Amino acid sequence: MGFPPVMLLMCLVVGLSTCRAEGEDNQIRVTETTEEEQENHLTETVAEDTETPDQDLQTVKGCEPSIYMVLKELGALQERQKATVSALEETNRKLEASEKKIDVLNSSLTEMRRTYEGKQHQVAFSAALPTTATIGPVNVLYPLVYKHVLSNIGGHYSPVTGYFTAPVRGIYYFSFSSFCWPGDGTSGGSLYRNENQVVSWYGYTKTAPVSGSNSAILLLQAGDMVNVRLWNGRKISDNGNKYSTFSGFLLSPM
Repeated sequence: MGFPPVMLLMCLVVGLSTCRAEGEDNQIRVTETTEEEQENHLTETVAEDTETPDQDLQTVKGCEPSIYMVLKELGALQERQKATVSALEETNRKLEASEKKIDVLNSSLTEMRRTYEGKQHQVAFSAALPTTATIGPVNVLYPLVYKHVLSNIGGHYSPVTGYFTAPVRGIYYFSFSSFCWPGDGTSGGSLYRNENQVVSWYGYTKTAPVSGSNSAILLLQAGDMVNVRLWNGRKISDNGNKYSTFSGFLLSPM
């Protein structure tokens, strides 16, 4: 069975009307909902705009303590910087005072060194045998000790040991003299540098006194030692006239 054409046309018209009505109704509801949402949104926006000044004020008030703390810290930092500068200035003053003291001390040390070096270069001595009798004959190589000191500039001759010790490297002059009373025996000895024989004297007498002397110019190193030694089996004499002597001095430091 089929529907007549007129019935089909009526159904189509009714269907279209119903769809349009439903669409319009939906559009109205959508529109109404949209307007309501817009009104609510507008109300919220106005409320937010109304609350903004209070929030900004609270934000500013919240920042105020931070600014005060920063200013306080800056003030404290400035005070610490002032204290540091004062401490540095005091330290500089102390350093300047110390430098002045060091300069004075250096000047004193320089003067002392010059004085010491000057004294080191002032070297001279002369000594005689302190006896009115005869020494020997001896059975060893006998170091003579000239205890009667006539001069000892610089203090480098020892009247205890009879040795002269060179204070500096340089050229030195030495001389010695000897005397022996008449009688059996001979007189003789040598000038020694350290353990090395340098120059000597010798004399033999039976009826008259005999004397002898010698001298030498030596290049000595600082610490070298010089003395006079009586030979084995020999004699040497002296009295208040100081015949037997030992002398020396620095010619030139090197």
